[in-house]
Formats: sequence, C-alpha cells, structure tokens
Amino acid sequence: MPPPKVFLSYSHDSPTHKAWVLKLASDLRANGVDATLDQWDLTPGQDLVAYMQQGIVTSDRVLLVCTQSYVTKAEQGAGGVGYERLIVTAELVQNIDTRKFVPLVRDNNAKSKVPAFLGPRLYIDFSSDAEYAAKLEELSRELLGAPAAVKPLLGANPFSGTAPAAGSVTRSAGPTGLTPTGKALLDDEWFQAQGAHAVEAITKLKLKAHMEVRSALHSGLNRSQIELLNAVRKSEIRTFGWPIGIMLESRDEYRPRPFQDGVRAEVAIANDSVSGRTSYDYWALRSTGDFYLMQSLFEDQRAENKVFFNTRIVRVTEALLFASNLYHNLGAAPESRLSIRVTHRGLSGRELTSSSLNRDIRPGTAHEQQSQSEVVVELGRIRDTLVDDVQRLIAPMFMLFDFKEFATTVYEDIVRRFEKGEVT
Repeated sequence: MPPPKVFLSYSHDSPTHKAWVLKLASDLRANGVDATLDQWDLTPGQDLVAYMQQGIVTSDRVLLVCTQSYVTKAEQGAGGVGYERLIVTAELVQNIDTRKFVPLVRDNNAKSKVPAFLGPRLYIDFSSDAEYAAKLEELSRELLGAPAAVKPLLGANPFSGTAPAAGSVTRSAGPTGLTPTGKALLDDEWFQAQGAHAVEAITKLKLKAHMEVRSALHSGLNRSQIELLNAVRKSEIRTFGWPIGIMLESRDEYRPRPFQDGVRAEVAIANDSVSGRTSYDYWALRSTGDFYLMQSLFEDQRAENKVFFNTRIVRVTEALLFASNLYHNLGAAPESRLSIRVTHRGLSGRELTSSSLNRDIRPGTAHEQQSQSEVVVELGRIRDTLVDDVQRLIAPMFMLFDFKEFATTVYEDIVRRFEKGEVT
C-alpha cells in the first residue's frame, strides 16, 4: 500500500508552537506517514486558499491541532483556520461518520477541547510532553492502520452447529469469484443495474459499440463516498481520450455525484465541438469497492466501423493498472483477490486494424456482436502478471476477427511501452 497522505491543520500561535508542529510532522514522516505541512510545502507567491483546499480534499487523513487559539479561531471563522473549517464542514456534511479528521489536543485548558463542527469525536491528547512518544505511537498506528489491539475474528457459535461469517466484510467469494450461492460477483444486481443505465444512455446517443469493465474484490470493503472519490481521483492514468474514472469536476453536469451506495459520474457528449462525434463515459464505484465502467470506443473518434488492435490492448492494460491503483488507494490488502471482466459489444461488421502505420496488420472482420472475458488476479501481483492477464482478456476478442492472433511479444511490447507512458 502507498503511505497514507496526511494534511496538518493548525494555528500559528507562537514560534514555540510552530516548532512543535514541525517536530510532529517530521516524526510522522520518519514513521512512514506522508505528512504535508505549510512550513515545507507553502512558498511565497503561492495561493494560500488553493493550498488549504487541495491539501484537505486530496489527503487521506487530516490532523487538526486543537490549541485553545485554534478552537477560538475555528468557532469565529477567523483567518486560515476559519476557511479550513468551511472545507472540513463540507466533507462532514457528506459523511458525518467519516474517520478522515483526527483532532489532536495541545495547549488547551479551555472547556471546549475541539471545535463544535467536529462533533463528539475522540481526540488524541498531546498536552503532556512527557507522554509525547506514547501519543506519537498511538497516532502513527492509527494513520498506518496498525492498531496495538486487533479485534479477533468472530468464531463459531458452539451451540448452533453453524459458523457465522468471520470479520466485518459485507460479502465473500471463492478463488474463482463465485459467492457461496454459486453466483458470480460480477453478475450482482448492482452491476446489472449500472449496466442497464449505461446501455439506455448509450442507445439514446445512437452509439453501437462500447467497452464495459467490471471489477470486484472477493472480500468487500466499506468506504464512504468521499473516500471513494479520493481513491478514484488518485487512480487515474492519463492517456489518449478520456481516462478510466474520468473526473470533469469543472463542469457541473459531468462531475462525480454521491449516492447512497457510492459515487457515479457520467459524461455523455452528443456532438463534440472538435471532432463532431459522439462519445460516452460512465463509471460507478460502490462502497464495497465494486467498480463499473462503460466507455464508447475511442476508435469511433478516428474512423468508421474500425477496431484498433493496439488501442484495445492499451485500454485493457489501463483497466488493470487502474484497478491496481484503485484498490491500493482504497486500502485493500495486497493478497486480496479480485475478479475483472472486460466486455466489448457492437463488434459485428467492424474491421480489426491498427492505429499506427508502424503496427500494420492484415485486416479482419467480425461477425459476432460481443466478446467477454474474465480473470481473477491477486492485487499485489497485478503488475507482475500484467502481460498474461491482458492477453487472456483481449485475445478471445481478436479471434472473432477472422481468427486473428498476436504473439506474446506483441502484447509485451505494447503493454510495457504503455507502462512507460508511451502509447503506440
């Protein structure tokens, strides 16, 4: 897992207090926590408001050093602390139960130890310098997800003869991605509902071809909407066309929206001002970590009734790398297994060719409408098995184009170039 990104919010009470906060941030970084602090990261001429907003929104956790002065400024809405309160409050409104914000009490003899907008949140008391090391360990363990006391798994009821599900996950699946009832995770009702919505939208746009991606952890998570949003934001892989998990937050009609079950975004363009062509992108991320994508074919922006073999290899590679980033950013364990399914529809009558003169191939035409393939991968080994998994997911589709096959070296070259940021 990547180190947790943490933003420190505090008031500049005195040089002594600034030095204490600097020490805390330095000690956290020494413990493997990616701490952001204005004393390092804010430079003259930089936009202070943008720094605060970006720092709070994009961080995994926010530490609020609640001195008596900090609490007063927060309650009065004064200075930078007052502005940060507005940003924090906005996130709390979306998810009151979030654990993102951690109050730290320091130099505070007042009755109100934390600002009222934080509610009755538990805080870590750094008032005593003699207990600094112990409190630093407590805080570091919380941020790194390494509690000193681990809750034991739930055992079997010795009187019923049946064993309850262990742990706190909402569902589980076997090595092949099947639930105990024999149903595939990727055929869950939630996935079906997302697919039905996307198909209806893409039909209205009169688009006949698209790529669909479904992915699900075999052991589910439970994440808030803001945690889901931040994970997608960190997981995007910039390439040609819209990336998987597109974030057009500057356009109100396209920006991601929170729903009770997670987060969704839809970008439907009926007539692009540059190409004059229509495109569609829809993604949804569920609180359990289930991810759904429907994306119109990039090829339709370039040519009629074509499928570029190298573009399809790149898109499937992107899907696997995005899944790797996403589930790491959601905090899934490296040994977690996940199912990934890639479906292409609208293939019949299309010609398989290449987007590059350097990769010219003999064209072939498909007579089948749909191709669908699925793999089960281990999160921590996605990059190790990337070429094999890409080939397993996309080779069956190529076979539909007059038995077209490509050597493993072709997949290896395209996948590795894409990993380096080269699109061929």
